[in-house]
Amino acid sequence: MTVETTLAEAPDRSAPVAPRPVPELDLAPGRGLAERMRAPTAVPDSAPAPASAPAPGPVPSAVASDHGPRRMPLLVLDPSGPTLGERARPVLLLALILGVALFLGHVAGTQGRALVHDRMLPWILGRSLGIATYVSLAAMVFLGLWLRHPWRARFRRPGPESILWAHVALAACTVALLVGHLTSLALDQYAGVGWTGVFVPWGAQFRPTGVAVGTLAFYLLLLVAGTAALAGSIGRAVWFPIHTASVVVFCMCLVHGVLAGSDSVTLRWLYVVSGFVTLLLQFTRWLAGTLKQGPAVVDA
Repeated sequence: MTVETTLAEAPDRSAPVAPRPVPELDLAPGRGLAERMRAPTAVPDSAPAPASAPAPGPVPSAVASDHGPRRMPLLVLDPSGPTLGERARPVLLLALILGVALFLGHVAGTQGRALVHDRMLPWILGRSLGIATYVSLAAMVFLGLWLRHPWRARFRRPGPESILWAHVALAACTVALLVGHLTSLALDQYAGVGWTGVFVPWGAQFRPTGVAVGTLAFYLLLLVAGTAALAGSIGRAVWFPIHTASVVVFCMCLVHGVLAGSDSVTLRWLYVVSGFVTLLLQFTRWLAGTLKQGPAVVDA
């Protein structure tokens, strides 16, 4: 064997060499590094392709494929944030409330300067707070009746959430005004009511029947407000039948204002209009609900 023959049989090192397969990197989350590195199986060039191999279909975006990374959803963040108008709205609302409060306080202080040293001041305050309590109670009952009225579905505004929040706010306002009304009358030495007349029915010297009706309405209002505050704990079957007695509380307060008020003649239209609206809402709600259920309820 010659040297030329040996060199002829040796492999040609200048020929290109097939590249070595590189392991694929799977970026699917929740997997270890050993599982992400997968070396593909080398297939010889002479091996025939399987005839029955199915054609690869599209890979879903939510499933990781063997030929590419898993598609991840894009998280879009809004860098703008609240606008200038949205940030300034609470400040403007607070400024408006403070401005109205200062204006009303200035008017009340200017006009009521002569009443500071008047012995009738407790009676005037008690009567004024009583009228304010009645107006707040009437508005609260109106909204409560309208909230469950079948005709409310015909109107899109105001929504039930707005009506409910206004109803709750008026309830808190009514309780606060009522406390001021009772305190003013109890501290008045000339009213003839005192603390006994405030808490004990027929314990007042001034118009005992009218004041007693107001005292009973006060206790019933405490029951209604207390059960409504515990609505999430005691269940609807307990608090809601008691809550419907709000109409009875309003009627008792109307009678109390007429019988115990010293200016009932002047406020007669307030009592007439508020009582008529309450009866109208209550009757129409009952009538619409009865007609909606059918003639069987009417016959019963």
